[in-house]
Amino acid sequence: MKNCMERKGLSLFRNVFNVFLSLVILGISVPDVYAGDDQVSSHSATQQIKTIKGVVKDKSGEPLPGVNVSVKGATTGGITDVNGEFVLNLSDPARAILVFSYVGFKTLETKVGSGTTLNIVMDEDAETLDEIVVIGYGTQKKTSLTASVGVVKGTDMVAKPVSNLSSAMAGRVAGLITAQTSGEIGNDETSINIRGVATYGNASPLIVVDGVPRNTLNKLDPNSIESVTVLKDAAAVAPYGMAGANGVILVTTKRGKEGKVSLSYNGYVGFQNPTTLLKMMDSYQYVTARNAASYNQNPRAKLPYAEDVVEMYRQVCSGEIPASDLYANTNAYDELRNKNNPITSHNVSLTAGSDVIKAYVGLGYQYQAGMWSTSHSRRINLTSNVDIKATKTTTVGVAINGWNELIERPSATGKDIFGTATQYLPINKIFYSNGLRANSRNSIIDTESGKVSNDQTKIMLQAYLEQDLSFITKGLSAKAIGNYDPTTVKDKDWHEPKPTYYTYNAKTDKYDATVSSDKYSLGQSTKNWRELTGQLMLNYNRTFGKHAVGALAVWEARKTLYDYLSASRNNYNLAIDEIDFGGANPEDKDNGGGSSRETQMGYVFRGTYAYAGKYMIELSGRYDGHYYFAPGKKYGFFPAVSAGWRLSEEKFIKDNIPFIDNLKLRFSYGESGNLAGGAFQYSSAMGIYSNAWKVDGNTYQGAQERIEPNLDITWEKARKADIGLDLTMWNGLLDLEFDYFHEKRNNMLVTRGSLVPVEYAIPLAQVNAGIMKNQGIDLTLKSTKQITRDFGYNVSFNFTYAKNKLIETYENPLTKDDPNRARTGRPLWTRFGLKSDGLFQEGDFDEKGKLKEGIPNHTFSKVAPGDIRYVDVNGDGKITADDETAIGYSMLPEIVYGLNLGVNWKGIDASILFQGTGHSDIILGADIVKPFATGGNGAAIAMDWWTPENTDAEFPRIFGAGGNLNNQQTSDFFLRSASYLRLKNVEVGYTLPKSVVNFLKIQSIRIYFSGQNLLTFSGLKDLMDPEMSQAGDGDSNVRGWYVPQQKVFAFGLNVNF
Repeated sequence: MKNCMERKGLSLFRNVFNVFLSLVILGISVPDVYAGDDQVSSHSATQQIKTIKGVVKDKSGEPLPGVNVSVKGATTGGITDVNGEFVLNLSDPARAILVFSYVGFKTLETKVGSGTTLNIVMDEDAETLDEIVVIGYGTQKKTSLTASVGVVKGTDMVAKPVSNLSSAMAGRVAGLITAQTSGEIGNDETSINIRGVATYGNASPLIVVDGVPRNTLNKLDPNSIESVTVLKDAAAVAPYGMAGANGVILVTTKRGKEGKVSLSYNGYVGFQNPTTLLKMMDSYQYVTARNAASYNQNPRAKLPYAEDVVEMYRQVCSGEIPASDLYANTNAYDELRNKNNPITSHNVSLTAGSDVIKAYVGLGYQYQAGMWSTSHSRRINLTSNVDIKATKTTTVGVAINGWNELIERPSATGKDIFGTATQYLPINKIFYSNGLRANSRNSIIDTESGKVSNDQTKIMLQAYLEQDLSFITKGLSAKAIGNYDPTTVKDKDWHEPKPTYYTYNAKTDKYDATVSSDKYSLGQSTKNWRELTGQLMLNYNRTFGKHAVGALAVWEARKTLYDYLSASRNNYNLAIDEIDFGGANPEDKDNGGGSSRETQMGYVFRGTYAYAGKYMIELSGRYDGHYYFAPGKKYGFFPAVSAGWRLSEEKFIKDNIPFIDNLKLRFSYGESGNLAGGAFQYSSAMGIYSNAWKVDGNTYQGAQERIEPNLDITWEKARKADIGLDLTMWNGLLDLEFDYFHEKRNNMLVTRGSLVPVEYAIPLAQVNAGIMKNQGIDLTLKSTKQITRDFGYNVSFNFTYAKNKLIETYENPLTKDDPNRARTGRPLWTRFGLKSDGLFQEGDFDEKGKLKEGIPNHTFSKVAPGDIRYVDVNGDGKITADDETAIGYSMLPEIVYGLNLGVNWKGIDASILFQGTGHSDIILGADIVKPFATGGNGAAIAMDWWTPENTDAEFPRIFGAGGNLNNQQTSDFFLRSASYLRLKNVEVGYTLPKSVVNFLKIQSIRIYFSGQNLLTFSGLKDLMDPEMSQAGDGDSNVRGWYVPQQKVFAFGLNVNF
């Protein structure tokens, strides 16, 4: 059955691909539409043909290339060339009406009459008013929207030297909160939240590509994307039912356009370096600090480093004498990483179309090198969309969108490699002067101990048929869509023994070798997903005088089939990374495999009504079912209502405030869902023991119930409310959007805090008892103006404030009833710790070294001058864990904002994007601020420790391994603001003059520079990239165990033929 399914899938792919090729060939051969010199469309050899020429310009007299020119009611048409000129051959020009359309300009109709030459002047349009916005299962004019959405145009994301699409979206949409918490290749995807976080379950938004939920964003090629729409409120996400509570991101890829064939190339070549590297102690600082730590720990003990040794390291670090194998000064970060690592991207696209067939094909390639020679990624993208007008009322289409990505990196993770570098002692060499490797904790050895490869191929296939049903009733249409998305992921983990390393023996002046006893080993797996989606849509849109009505009904079904095979082998005798060469003993072999099936079905509806373009109301929702839940409880209903009032269409606004183009109030309220936990938590899942037992010659396999079932388990419910204001003034010069949002999330899964007798043997089931509130504001301001023919500007600013609060968490009564320690009533991820009151000074102790009367007793360990002094929060006269309370903000920022500035002058264009966050804190970890706590090095910032001569130090007195328990407590002493302002992107381009490109017979050529993550303003300078603290493995990141984001400089070229 499985092989049959695979054969059917391959057969379907071949058939669709063959159809696609045929359509592209047909599209290229269709001769209906031409424009420009010597390009004629002939309709009848028997009629008198008349040539009509013309030029299209804007108000300033600048020619407009690429304007669509069509004959109203006919199939004849074309586009203007680079000089704004067009040529048409018409059989009856006297009665012909030409229609001119161009993005950003008002559509213009004009009669040809008896002349043969036309001079057309097009007026700029207030683009924000007539803009078509992609929404769930359809589109709407922006003026008709009653929901809260944000849009990023594809043109805003191309030419950005980033490895994933979500990084290119950062700072561009109000409500979109992004955080890239690693710069490691293959692990550098950006986390996304919309309007903050309202759950402690899955908080990621749903990703929809070309109308189909696909949860695929970061692998898409930005060059092939038309737009990205962010759905934020209940009205916008209602069509997605129990998948919409965290917001939805809609990606729309490019499609063919009517006009002559257009070929484009866009590519860049650049280099990367880390945004921030933790500055560690040099050798002199290290030995000085180790001696001080040893003295503080035991004043009578012998110091680790004699005075003459310390002096030698001082001279080495000051440059007075060169470093040697005995006296080294190693910066592990510098020696570990390669510098100026290349990144490159190239895309070629073809756009063509007539009134019968339209096609777009894009082919992309991206390569990125990591910071060590064994780390790199390569991705190839293909995007192809073909639309055919099969009849006057029938349109069919086929799309192929896919990629293959290969990621290779060391067997050790980037976090572990950087962790080793953080702890590496500067007094040790990495390579001795004779080239031999030094020390077992050498980070470079970690990069040479095998490799991991991840080879992923995904193909998204789509075919559709759309039928106009106006013969039944005007405005009615139907659409059927089928999707098949196969994905294959091949993982390989080849572990090699650590290379031989050496230790210098000063007494013998020899290098003693240490040979690893490890053996080669291999782990390998293949995973396959086959996702099938079917959609049937019925759409109705019609206007009756001042009344506009619309209706949408959708049936959608999804099925995902998954299977995997895995194998591992140990004790290789040969360095050949193939399964067959592994050890022959049974204990050296392990195999695994499994499969699963997921299903979902939903019914979507939407109804809209508008009167006179002023008053709008919309009802929408989804009846949604999912396999997660128990029979009889699989389906839920998720409705929403929204309304809008365009005050700018009222007479009292139109007559008295004419500079207001659009003024609209919006309101929405509804319920959406979020899947939480795992599948089948309603059933009594049994786990099979890996071992079997023989009793009386019979073999028995053991089993155990894994978790207590909960038949009532269900989805999270999010009740969302939104009040919004849209304002456009001065013919689009100023555009403002403001939203206040409020959400209450119910039914979050929590684990009961009840004590369970050990005899019960299984964990208690999770229950839907958690409640959280989230509220805030979104603000977007835009201003765009082409002031003169040669000069224009654009400015946009977006701001989001979102704050959540836990209402019910099933918290343990011991903390819930304590106002200082209760998590209930506070934001998610609130930190708890002691409040500090500076450092103890000598005056806080009596002559016997005891704390003076009135100072709380610090119970964690004996304290002395230079130790952290804490606040007695509960007033019991002593410092214990009971004095812990909420400290600082959480790691997730409450404030995010972006500022984009753009300007163009003649052929020069420039843009600057700033992105920032606020109300976010971190607590610095051991390796940064507590030197030697884990036996390694310390950060250079920790050199500012307390001494009797340095009483206003930033850090307490220094200790060695084990440290001082009083100073190791979680407290606000090590709390730092993670707020930052980042120069996210700078782009400067120059478009060659038309005289040059005309001579070359090319439409346009643009050369540009693009820089990413160029500057960061933060209180964490020289410690860490502040964005690294905002999600993911925060504990490791604040210790310095992370691969930083990359600062990128790139130079690119864009050519349109």
